[in-house]
Amino acid sequence: MWNEKVQYPIKSVWSVFWFTILGAAAFLANIYFLGNRWHPADRAPTETQIFSAKAISPLETDAEYLFKAERITEPHQEIEFANESDISAFAMSLRDLAYGRRNKPVRILHYGDSILTTDELSGRVRYVLQRKFGDAGHGFVLLTRPWQWYHHLGVEQGATQDKWHIRPFTSAPLKDGLYGLGGVAFMAQRGKNAKAWVQTATEGDQGKVVRWFDISWLEQPGGGSFDVFTDDVKRKTIYTDGPVKKVRHEKIQVKLGQSRLRILSNNDGLLRLFGVILETGEPGVVYDSLAINGARATALARYDVAHWQEEMRYREPSLIILMMGANEGANKFLNLKQYREDFAKILRTVKATGENASCLVVGPLDQATRKETGGLGSKKMPARLNQAQRQVAFDVGCAFFDTYEAMGGDGSMAKWVTTGLGGGDFIHPTKSGAQTIGNWLAEALLHAYQSYGKK
Repeated sequence: MWNEKVQYPIKSVWSVFWFTILGAAAFLANIYFLGNRWHPADRAPTETQIFSAKAISPLETDAEYLFKAERITEPHQEIEFANESDISAFAMSLRDLAYGRRNKPVRILHYGDSILTTDELSGRVRYVLQRKFGDAGHGFVLLTRPWQWYHHLGVEQGATQDKWHIRPFTSAPLKDGLYGLGGVAFMAQRGKNAKAWVQTATEGDQGKVVRWFDISWLEQPGGGSFDVFTDDVKRKTIYTDGPVKKVRHEKIQVKLGQSRLRILSNNDGLLRLFGVILETGEPGVVYDSLAINGARATALARYDVAHWQEEMRYREPSLIILMMGANEGANKFLNLKQYREDFAKILRTVKATGENASCLVVGPLDQATRKETGGLGSKKMPARLNQAQRQVAFDVGCAFFDTYEAMGGDGSMAKWVTTGLGGGDFIHPTKSGAQTIGNWLAEALLHAYQSYGKK
């Protein structure tokens, strides 16, 4: 009986055939018109892509670079804008800082995707600006590493990773949209015995001094408590229970110098923490590197808007940078018309954060692909995305930095791969490549200050 050949009615066979055809058509239409929104988050840049390659053309020494930065007449790539006012608020805040008319730091918020997660690019900009205008502290870091390759230059950190439930807005979104400034929430339940620590650097030129640790967490019904230690001395217990959900901040002062902050859960309720800010309390520059792996700019809409703006305002930024395009550029089915509309909404949210903050869009990198002939060529979408981001930035009142053109335009990632600046996935830069872009961006920001701030 089980060996009998099954006979299917002709009508059933044709029904399955047409159902398959129509299903495939609907799937392709969804990709085309909705921009492939199910597209998976970008993968981690491998160690080879970030650290191992050595550029054939070495970077300038710091002394050479900083000497040149004193007066930049022809930056590698200028910042573009429709109106001078789109960058002048930031430029004038640097001017006031340089001339001693500003006592509080000039803070920069730099949102980015996986290209930013190692802090090589943003760390380079931070280093140059702090050498020029003063080191006011490292800025914001996530509570612990949500991805193994997440790293901040000038900060050391760690945690009992398996005790925290990590919720980035990209891969594990929350219904309430409350992610703190950095786009990632760290949650623990009763009995989890969760711990985390962050400290100033013990090596290198960056991040060796702190005076204030600023912790952010969520007050909520049923919230538990956690103890705060600095340099192995208990400072206080923070209770997070409250009638409604609201983000809170607690500043812990230490003696100016090297220091270590530890957070220990008391296992008595729900906890949701976000990150820690490190500042010196001195005039200078603070550069918050806010990287979210797998991020697309339009996914920032998953934030609760009022909450996100409140967290940005808390930092009192002079400049907010958006640099997201690696994932969009890799999506050949991206619906650019819909993308422009969604991207404009995000930029308007950023612009509405504060009158004293300039807005800067850093365009996408070129991406390479294998050609049928065997060589490398450029993908088509990054160039199209570059133009779309530029136009939306100008329409909304943001400035624009053309990374694509700075790299060399069409075919540039292929050249970068052969010279050690581009990674093996043809999307991410290597460590040297990231530092090169960081140098260009720092140079462009200094040129904007010298052109639109000093006068």
